[in-house]
Amino acid sequence: MNKLAAAIAAAELYRDLNAFDCSVLVANAEGIIIHYTEAKTFQANVKVGEPAPGTSVKNCLATREIVKTLIPEHLYGVKLRSIVRPVVEEDGTLAGVVGMAISLMTEEALHNAAHTIASMTEEITATTEELAASASRLAQELVKVKGGSERVITEINKTDEILKFVSDVAANSNLLGLNAAIEAARAGEQGRGFAVVAEEIRKMAVNSSQSVNDIKKILQNIEQEAIAVVDVIGSTAQLSEHQASATEQIGKTMQELTATANEVENIANMV
Repeated sequence: MNKLAAAIAAAELYRDLNAFDCSVLVANAEGIIIHYTEAKTFQANVKVGEPAPGTSVKNCLATREIVKTLIPEHLYGVKLRSIVRPVVEEDGTLAGVVGMAISLMTEEALHNAAHTIASMTEEITATTEELAASASRLAQELVKVKGGSERVITEINKTDEILKFVSDVAANSNLLGLNAAIEAARAGEQGRGFAVVAEEIRKMAVNSSQSVNDIKKILQNIEQEAIAVVDVIGSTAQLSEHQASATEQIGKTMQELTATANEVENIANMV
């Protein structure tokens, strides 16, 4: 069996062993088709006994070299890659050619998938970068707010000394008013006017003492609320930092995915 006959006998095997669907054509030295094995997913309108369509077979016969061409989709409904190889017998005579038209549907799918992945990852990467930047700025602002709240608490604590002073003044005024009332009582009629003044001083002292207690309670409530705010701000700042870190990691993952998409496209180009 010569090589051309062997090629005809193995044509169906060539088709079935190919990873992608393809048709197999065998032509003689005159470019006339002497065998054709159809593909499973497309038809090329090739008939045995007629000249091979296109120029690939002619060029292969003329140059005795492998000829590779791309067949556009509009001809057979699917984009094809054509590979035509010369068949040279043992005595050196050119017996014909073996051609294979390979479907590029898988390659197109890989290209489309790679483009889609690349486009989506670019958008996600841009979004995560914005989120990371926003989270970082938020964390910085929360740190500033936390610092301001802590300073408020410090200032509130300073008022304890002032309130203590006012409370001491009120206590002393009350004591002085009491002493003055005692002395006025001893003075009798002559001290009656002074007794009225002493009583008013005592009332002012009592009112001042009560006001100090009220103010102290208010400041204590403010301090408790401020401490709670500081705690919340601290927790939020930590969450913002974690968010920034997480979005940065997502950005890195998206970059890796983009690289993978590029690799997929390179593989598609090599198919």
